Amino acid sequence: MSRPILIRISLVLAAMASWFALAASPALAIEEFDRYAVESASASLSSTQAGAHADLTVGFALAQKAGEPYGLTRDIFFSLPAGVIGNPQQLQRCTLVQFGEAPAESRCPVSSQVGVSEVTLGGLNAGTFLEPVYNMAPPGGDVVARFALFAGPYPVLVNIRVDPIDYSLTAAIEGAASVASLIGAQSTFWGVPAARSHDALRLTPLEALEFKTPPGGREAGAPEVPFMTNPTDCATQRRLTVTAVSYQLPGQPKSATTPFPQITGCGLPAFEAQMSLTPTSVEAASATGVDATVKIPQSESPNTLGTSTLKSALVTLPEGLAINPAAGDGLGACSDQQVGYGNAAAPACPDDAKLGTAEIEVPALERTLQGAIYQRTPEPGRLFGFWLVTDEQGVRLKLPAEIQANPLTGQLTTVFDGIPALGGLPQVPFGEFRLHFFGGPRAPLSTPSTCGTYQTHYSFTPWTGRPAAVGDAPMRISSGCGKGGFDPRIAAGTLRAGAGTYAPFTFDLTRADGEANPRTISVHLPEGLLAKLGGVALCPEGAAGSGSCPASSQVGVVKAASGVGPAPLWIPQPGKAPTAVYLAGPYKGAPYSLVSVVPAQAGPFDLGTVVNRAAIAIDPETSEATITTDPLPQILEGVPIAYRAIDVTVDRPEFTLNPTSCEPKTISAGVTASNGATATPSTGFQATDCAKLGFAPRLKVQLKGPTRRTGHPALKAVLTYPKGAQANIARAQVGLPHSLFLDQGNLNKTCTRPVLLAGHCPKSTVYGHAKAWTPLLAEPLRGPVYLVGGFGYKLPALVAELDGKVRILLKGRVDTTRQHGIRNTFEVVPDAPVSRFVLQMKGGKKYSLIENSENLCAKTQRANARFVGQNGAVSQQHPKIAVGCGKGHGKRGKGGGR
Repeated sequence: MSRPILIRISLVLAAMASWFALAASPALAIEEFDRYAVESASASLSSTQAGAHADLTVGFALAQKAGEPYGLTRDIFFSLPAGVIGNPQQLQRCTLVQFGEAPAESRCPVSSQVGVSEVTLGGLNAGTFLEPVYNMAPPGGDVVARFALFAGPYPVLVNIRVDPIDYSLTAAIEGAASVASLIGAQSTFWGVPAARSHDALRLTPLEALEFKTPPGGREAGAPEVPFMTNPTDCATQRRLTVTAVSYQLPGQPKSATTPFPQITGCGLPAFEAQMSLTPTSVEAASATGVDATVKIPQSESPNTLGTSTLKSALVTLPEGLAINPAAGDGLGACSDQQVGYGNAAAPACPDDAKLGTAEIEVPALERTLQGAIYQRTPEPGRLFGFWLVTDEQGVRLKLPAEIQANPLTGQLTTVFDGIPALGGLPQVPFGEFRLHFFGGPRAPLSTPSTCGTYQTHYSFTPWTGRPAAVGDAPMRISSGCGKGGFDPRIAAGTLRAGAGTYAPFTFDLTRADGEANPRTISVHLPEGLLAKLGGVALCPEGAAGSGSCPASSQVGVVKAASGVGPAPLWIPQPGKAPTAVYLAGPYKGAPYSLVSVVPAQAGPFDLGTVVNRAAIAIDPETSEATITTDPLPQILEGVPIAYRAIDVTVDRPEFTLNPTSCEPKTISAGVTASNGATATPSTGFQATDCAKLGFAPRLKVQLKGPTRRTGHPALKAVLTYPKGAQANIARAQVGLPHSLFLDQGNLNKTCTRPVLLAGHCPKSTVYGHAKAWTPLLAEPLRGPVYLVGGFGYKLPALVAELDGKVRILLKGRVDTTRQHGIRNTFEVVPDAPVSRFVLQMKGGKKYSLIENSENLCAKTQRANARFVGQNGAVSQQHPKIAVGCGKGHGKRGKGGGR
């Protein structure tokens, strides 16, 4: 059987023997167990100089009666204050086999002794023993270090653990031999164990049991290296707590607290922190992780002070090294509860929240600590942050870091200011701190858009209170330097191109990685590509600004891709809030507008809702629509929005209408970049199957007023369309017979084209009125008819200003036929469906453009009409003109009249 197993058996047997010892002890009574207590605790240092390698002495005494404690001690815990650190790694260790089962068998190397302990026992082995304390190999698990000594004849193991809440050290004696009847102890751990000043106290357990010390002392036979180091914070008021647990009342621990010596001289310890930061990608405008290394050289000389511990760290990345939106795709997060923040629970962060790995070189630990970096669950006021987590070698570290993103520039500052309850980072010295944030397509950062050398500024504050160590860490972006420019592309059109049919419309704008970012977009739709606005509830003006529009006003959806690299983030993500495009009313002088609503949600992040409004302007002469957005946000909550694609789908049923002309057309866009650059991408568009459309407009003409020669009648023309798929009119010409000629004397009350376009033609220029019904609008368009100069015609143009939800100017060229009859030609008619059009011209000598050259009742009067459809079809008509030759309008002779 091995010696370690025998040692454990001996400890168990000793614990069982406690009951026999209790029964044999006349000094103790069962009813007095509740008087078991830690009567006093003590703590002292051989020097209070910050960072000094001083000897640490801690002690306690239990309440006793007649030389016996009121209970038999099972466990003793020393809760050391923050900053009290020992480093056993450079010292020789003793094994359990060497330590032995009894003092006479102990063979620990002299160089493994790290201090002495005065142990006072009662019972059968009453007395005070000066015992050597040895550095042992730790067993693993949550024990970071172990020491051993004999309390008289009884072996004692002291396990050192790291408190998972404040990261201080706890020394624990667990399962002590109850027969020892422990009364008290005072243990001294040497600052430099191999120092010659300790030679007189280098003794063996057998010498201790026999109350002997080595004559003339004993050398350590090892190099002088520091073991204990004082804290480097002089502001904290520290305390030492000793807790004891008895076998008789294990559920009633007893504690005593004592002040810890105040640390002084914090202006002396050195602190020379340095940092390097290297991106995983050196390509401009690319996704990147980073490798960050913080080095704090540690003093390992017994003759110099220990290095100050780090209290806080602030790292400001160079402008341009920003958050990459693509990182949010599929990213999880770890909450305070999952990481076990503020408690002793083991961290349980999900794998999809992992951002990278960490390595921490802690001199006091046997191996490099391996850890991970996890995305921290966003909270109000703290949107970005991460956890630094490690759970090995007895260290359960859960450090929060906050990332502050400049809302105007996106520049990032990472703040490690520790744990609020501690007032900073744990007071644990480390030599090197390495963080690796993953690279790849969904890396958390994006590199600057141009090549060059960039500086990361750092500021590391020591616990000593001295000035922070500041500096700049350079990084180099050296490839992909030719990126830039501004050449976005568009793809647009309806999903079904059948002429005159309703079909969803899509518009896709894409931008190459590294190009300038779009800021505004203006989309110009071709003639005839229209929308049925009637029947759609408009988003109320008060709701349009916030995007809280009713579902009844929705006409489509939008998708957007953002980020650098080959895998940008698409919004909306599955399971996140949907996007929407709503129809709203007048905006910035345009009759209609679109409101796009995009919840900026990705992974664990919710950056709010992006609302953008776009004015829909209608060209009054061609009815072509131009949709112009407000400026697109370039940065959101400190995250630059690198637009890679903007896809809009207008898919409301029976909303978007194809032209009835199959001539090739163009959908174009005007795009302005954030740097002022402009681009005019375009794409072809063409309707199909125009020949299948009917074309059967019907014209009726009526004259009202005098029919006699020289009379000036009023005119009413009504154009109607049959139901069914019909091509719209492209050109319309209506000529009157020679009996109705143009009275050029009434052409003098005209408006000018600029005044017309501004909508300010005077009433004196009104020659009639027009009204048009279209299935695209709920209400007909109506308005005055003017004579307008400035269109390049020989005579003023006849212009119908149709107004309502939209404004359309229908322009006609006025001239005369070979037979001298008046004729009007609408040379360009918008490709828009009209179910009925009524034109009424004034009569009378002052405003009528028509003068009778003969008695109109002398014979049947017919108009000559020619309509050309948008699909090329022609309708030639000769409708009879209704004159109203009733009573009072009889014939007075051949070709004449009164």
